[in-house]
Amino acid sequence: MSNSKKIKSCIAFISIVTSLLGSNLADAQVKIDSTKKSNVKFSGMPMINYNRTQGAVVGAMTSIFYKVNKKDTISPPSQSMLIGIYTAEKSWMAGFVQQFYLKQDKWRVKAVAFKGNINYQFFNGDPSTNVGDFEDYTNDVVMTYGQVQRKIWKRLYGGLYGEYNNSKTYFRAQNDSLDERNLSNIGYVLSQDSRDNVYYPATGKFINLLNQFYRDWTGSDNEFNRFKLNYNQFFDIKKDQRHILIGRANLEIATGDVPFQAQAVVGQDDIRGYSEGKYRGNQVYALQSEYRYTFNESRFGMVGFAGIAAAVEKFSDVFDSPILPGVGAGVRYQLIRSMKINIGVDVGVGRDDYSITFRIGESFSR
Repeated sequence: MSNSKKIKSCIAFISIVTSLLGSNLADAQVKIDSTKKSNVKFSGMPMINYNRTQGAVVGAMTSIFYKVNKKDTISPPSQSMLIGIYTAEKSWMAGFVQQFYLKQDKWRVKAVAFKGNINYQFFNGDPSTNVGDFEDYTNDVVMTYGQVQRKIWKRLYGGLYGEYNNSKTYFRAQNDSLDERNLSNIGYVLSQDSRDNVYYPATGKFINLLNQFYRDWTGSDNEFNRFKLNYNQFFDIKKDQRHILIGRANLEIATGDVPFQAQAVVGQDDIRGYSEGKYRGNQVYALQSEYRYTFNESRFGMVGFAGIAAAVEKFSDVFDSPILPGVGAGVRYQLIRSMKINIGVDVGVGRDDYSITFRIGESFSR
């Protein structure tokens, strides 16, 4: 992005923070207080962000938490969430997330739908030596997926996954040449969940395996397999739910005829500190830890995190690829005390990159 664009983005970012941060968060808190005694809890906040590739990012997230059956004391609250963003680089995305916890938590149902037009970039060259250059592209994507799980035994869940995915990619360096891909797939999902709270766990573990099959008969233009495995362990260090340590391992492995649109990119929760999209590959391996601290008798808290990742084409390349460290810290505010729903912002620093992430809820919750 040019220097003039960066300056304009910074000015936009500052004005957005000034106008929104003081007012909208206060409005969100008032709405929560007004529903404190009801079965429904509401949270809403502006999304205010900035990074090298998108400039200023603005939008909003709103969530509703509720019990489908008020007499069900076992199931966690279900959640309905709407999200919309727009950036200085004219990217936009709108989406909906629905999570149901049903029948004393015997059934878990999730549905996601979103559409976006993302102006982004990739590094055409060798990231380890910085030989190459960034090239711009636009990805116009429509995606919906559904997932249904049933409790199999104790805290073990299993079920099916289905996804519709249509992606239109325009490469700027190639005169906006179009590469359209249908990447619909089906799969299965297994989860082991012994967390004490699905939204803000202090103890227990969450292991999730998703195996997706992209085939001609599922509507996919490419045939390949994808494995997504994450392992999260939570430790309540002082048994007071104020000092929490989390360890996380996340693997995303695609094998076969993997197209550009299906590659994994280092960033977001794994690993925070990357926003440029420089490091991508068919496979990403990441290890990360996080420490969460809540101030005594206060809604405020803080987090610190550190981790490493590798993005490669195949597993044998891991030990020859550059190690991608990420470290950072964040602040938290407990928006809904009864459900331990936090909002906050994380600032991460990576290898020649950084990220700023605003969130409702915590990392490592998926």
